[in-house]
Amino acid sequence: MRADLRTYIIGDAAIAAVISTRLYPEVALQITGVDPYAVYSTLSSRTVDAHNDVGLLMVDLVDISIFAPTITEVYNLAELMRTRLSNVRTALGSYDAHIVWRGLNTSYSDDDELYSASITLEITWS
Repeated sequence: MRADLRTYIIGDAAIAAVISTRLYPEVALQITGVDPYAVYSTLSSRTVDAHNDVGLLMVDLVDISIFAPTITEVYNLAELMRTRLSNVRTALGSYDAHIVWRGLNTSYSDDDELYSASITLEITWS
């Protein structure tokens, strides 16, 4: 499921123009911070019994952390992701998914001299 989400996100031409394929699961190794990049991870996962023939639903909270040398780049990429991921119903691989944008937080790291944003998504898979 996560690989399908990654494919869906970088399948957007505007997002791919900014981060190319620099969307990593869990951790980004050997990144300099010169180019914008993003990391995605699962914050929580639960199963919901729908009590009907549809079967089980999986509900995941997913974090996408964006990193860039300027806050403008962070906000621009976050807005592209909001357009792609806000209240969307789509097929992700063999799953039907409903993606809901839950929030955006920004910060700055003095140590790395990088701006970042953390996007929280709630994804219901069936």
